[in-house]
Amino acid sequence: MMLKTIDDPVGLAEVEGDWRRLAEARGNAFLTPEWFHCWFAEYGDRADPFVAALMGEDGTCTGLIPFALPRSGRPRVCRLAGANLGDCFGPVAAFGEEDGVAAAAGQALGGVANRWSVIALDHVEDPDTWADSLAEGTGMRLKQRSHEAAGLPWIYIASHGDWEAYLASRSSHLRKRLRQLDRRLARDHEVRVRRTEAPETLPADVHALFDLHDRRWQGASSLASPRARSFHGAFAAAALERGWLRLWFLELDGEPVASWYGWRLGDRYSFYNGGFDPALSKLSPGMVLLARVLESAFDEGAETFDFLLGDESYKSRFADLTRAVHDLTLARALPHPAAAVVGAGSAARRLVGMVPSRARKRLGITALARRRAMRRR
Repeated sequence: MMLKTIDDPVGLAEVEGDWRRLAEARGNAFLTPEWFHCWFAEYGDRADPFVAALMGEDGTCTGLIPFALPRSGRPRVCRLAGANLGDCFGPVAAFGEEDGVAAAAGQALGGVANRWSVIALDHVEDPDTWADSLAEGTGMRLKQRSHEAAGLPWIYIASHGDWEAYLASRSSHLRKRLRQLDRRLARDHEVRVRRTEAPETLPADVHALFDLHDRRWQGASSLASPRARSFHGAFAAAALERGWLRLWFLELDGEPVASWYGWRLGDRYSFYNGGFDPALSKLSPGMVLLARVLESAFDEGAETFDFLLGDESYKSRFADLTRAVHDLTLARALPHPAAAVVGAGSAARRLVGMVPSRARKRLGITALARRRAMRRR
């Protein structure tokens, strides 16, 4: 195996095919080269790309970790590229190969130790299996701090067989509610559920997604930021081209009233964001659309359905499993003022992206639901 570090677009072309294949096998859009490129196009003005890749003797890439190295700042914080917008990160590698890839990435970072003093690993899955390898690979003594960031509810579709069997496993109240909503909508409206499948309709559909999301959150949404809109417009186009995009709408009488934005990579369906018209909240259009999309995931033969970050109450009605992601900081011994800056920065990111656990108990479900809208800018 050979370590290769890449910091230019020309060099990335050599590994992108294997990179994409590994990300698809993990079912994770946040690990794709498309996410990386779209993120740097919008958010790379203060950082440089730094991809640590482990290459096999035959020239294939067996795994990598894409970083964003800071151009300035005190302390200088190296981050996972795109993590401020994503929910679940880790080495881009075959399952079981994360340790070796992380160790190689640590070695690569050790070679540019003058470019960073802190490594921030936000929203990483299973860090116990590979973070130590990354830290040791740097050849430095790094202080490590970790905390559980949030849960990711999900459904193991394969264990349920089909949609009807899955519904039978849910509460009678949920089944009754879904039937009532379907009957009411069909009685009073012309109902259509559709998915974006053509490039020519994508710009208008992305605009409709943003509009419904803004209406749901009264404009107080991270998707309202120009950078976020530009990023997701570009990534949606790339995802559509690759066959990953799942952008769904519930239309009543020809007008979109709810949207669902996510992806299908490999065997995994993932729900990233959405919106609905609050004027129709009594009809629960968001829940109706979610049920239709979930049924489609069964029909498509997906193995898992991932709700991604957050433990909002509606997820617990549908999900039957959960896993966790952690925020991890690896830092050299820092003077107290610098350490305080790192802590403040980390706290600020968490406040924008999620509600702390103690605050969740005080604020209740409404605050939890808001966390999905208030993604990091």
